Order: sequence, then structure tokens, then C-alpha cells
Amino acid sequence: MTWRLHRGDCLDMLAELDDASVDACVCDPPYGLGKPPPIEKVLAAWLAGERVEVKGGGFMGAEWDAFVPGPRYWREVARVLKPGGHAVVFAGQRTIDVMGIALRLAGLEVRDLLGWQYWSGFPKSLNGPWGGTALKPCIEPALLVRKPLAGTVAGNVLAHGTGALNIDGCRYAFGDPAWPGPQDAVSAYLNGPGGNTFTVGGPPDGSRAAAWHPGAGRWPANVYVCPKASTAERERGCDALPTIAPTEVTGRKEGSAGQAHARAGMTGDRGRRNSHPTVKPVRLLRWLVRLVTPPGGTVIDPFAGSGSCGVAATLEGFDYIGAELGERYQPIAEARIAHAVAHPEQWLDTRPGPRVTDDEQERADIEAAGQCDLFGGAP
Repeated sequence: MTWRLHRGDCLDMLAELDDASVDACVCDPPYGLGKPPPIEKVLAAWLAGERVEVKGGGFMGAEWDAFVPGPRYWREVARVLKPGGHAVVFAGQRTIDVMGIALRLAGLEVRDLLGWQYWSGFPKSLNGPWGGTALKPCIEPALLVRKPLAGTVAGNVLAHGTGALNIDGCRYAFGDPAWPGPQDAVSAYLNGPGGNTFTVGGPPDGSRAAAWHPGAGRWPANVYVCPKASTAERERGCDALPTIAPTEVTGRKEGSAGQAHARAGMTGDRGRRNSHPTVKPVRLLRWLVRLVTPPGGTVIDPFAGSGSCGVAATLEGFDYIGAELGERYQPIAEARIAHAVAHPEQWLDTRPGPRVTDDEQERADIEAAGQCDLFGGAP
């Protein structure tokens, strides 16, 4: 397992990689939460192969978040992905449509919409006697895209190792809070193919045998529930880095309410060594890199930020290649990834939900309910 972080533009990092040389991409690019340009001008420029330059700031006034990355970035990602290679690309709720267009114009196929669900979002709403102007945000979407296959799925997997998802490695164990629905095995079983245990399809020989056993866990869904990264997780590995004052992180005056803004990861007057404002939880990213990367594969991350994807990839045993343009965040990403490689035991709290084995009591409960399997046999 190896890793490296390119300090600079991700296009330079991607240009160094050979065609069809990496297995997966998991990234958290700029959401483009600034004032959007007219969409007709954006589409006209992208269709003509031109760049769209947007001035101003997005999230917390950051210039790097003025607009979403255009097709030229995703064409390079598509070039270096192996046929059938998947990418998970996070996006903002109000800009995911534009991100999807950029990915499609780069030749990537949109396969699904994923959602990271949490409960601690802050509504940005004007209030008055008439009501409000915004909902409380509790979900961040991501697009699951795939480079076109070279032939069939089975042939692509045999030739390149890519094209399929790691279903069994990403099932929700019973009791795992990452799954927002009912937690007991019997409920999952009684729900049939919609209960996240079975697949409606079958093996290539046309048979319909269901491989049910309670310990397998639920079929992975397109929703993953977990809290935002804690302060301890954000700062882990950053002990040798300088502390950045709240005023510098948030861009607010000393003593202002914004200085202690929770969205910036600030509390009181304490500074932060990891000053990135949009740190994704490593637990979520470990689940995602495991879902889309074959064993021994390589994950790329063109927008590394504070390195959470790199931490996740290395902890899961994958090679990692990332790039980060922001000079403030480069040493943070390097420190966190290096710490995860040297001290993986200190990241045990970021593991996706408990992996379980066949539980005889759960099997007995199901059999006592007098149920047959999906296609008529005994469980």
C-alpha cells in the first residue's frame, strides 16, 4: 500500500497518470455555492470545450468554491480510470444537477445518487411571521458514476478487475446505525427483496437461488448515516502543525458570532490545526472506497482537502494518489494520511459498522416465524 499527495493543480497530477491505470475515484470537489452564472452560458461554453471562469466566493466566502469543476477535470478522471471504474463525486444540494452535467459531458455514466445523512445541519433561513426561506440540511448528495464498460460486466471484471461494486464488503450489519431503517434481522427478512438482503436478479446460469443467511447483513443502500467528523478526528495526526486562530479560519472579526461558527468547526476562542471547513467523516469515506475499489486497487482523489479520503483509502489497504491546490491544506492532508499509515490502531473508531458472522439466534428467530426464502426454499 502506497500513497502520495501532489501539491498543486489536480490536472497536473492526472496528466502524470497513464490511460486506464487507476481503479476508482472518490472525491469531495468544490460544490460551487457562490452566485451561479447563467446556466445557458455555462452549457454553451462546456459544449464548445471552453472553460467557465467564475469570480467570487462560495462556502464561507472561499474563492475555491465559486463554481463546480467543469468537464475538463472529469475527462482526465475518465481517461485514467480503467474501463468500468467507478467514481463517487460529492456535490451540493443546489448544484448537483450542474455537477452531473459536467460528469456526463466527460463521458461518465451516472449510475446512482448517494446520500450521506446526518442530523446536525444548520438551516440558513430568513425567519418572519410568514415562515422561513430554507429547510434544515440533513443530507449531502454524491453521484456514483462509472466509466463505460469494455463489453459485459463479467468480461470487464475478468479483464480489468473493475465494473462491479463490493456488495458483501459493504453490507450493513444488523444494528449498524448507518442503515436508517428497522434494525432486526427478522424485519429485513420479511421485507423480501426490498429488505436489503436479497438481489432480485440471479447468477449468470439463470437460476434464482437466494444466498440468505442472517449474518450477511443488509444489502448496501444509497444512503449512509453517520455524524459529521468530530474535533478529535479532524485533528488526529496534526499535533506538529501550527494552530490557526478562529479569526483566520472563519474570516470573521475577533469576538464576532461567526468566529465560533459551528459550520467552520470552531468552538469558543480555540484555534484549529485542521482548518479545512468541509471535513468529511473518515467512516463514511472508508465505506465508499471499499464499495468501489477492487482488492489491491488504486484510488485517486483530485480534490484532497484535509486528506480524509487518503486516510480512508490507506486504512482500507488501497493505494492512494491525491492532489490539493490550497497551500494551507496540503500539510494537513499529508500529516493526517501519514499518521493513519503509521498508527492505524488510532483510527479504529472510524471503521464502518460492525462486521458480523452468522448468528444462530437470528436464524432461529426467522425459522420460528415460519418463513421461506424468496424463491420458495427454507432459509
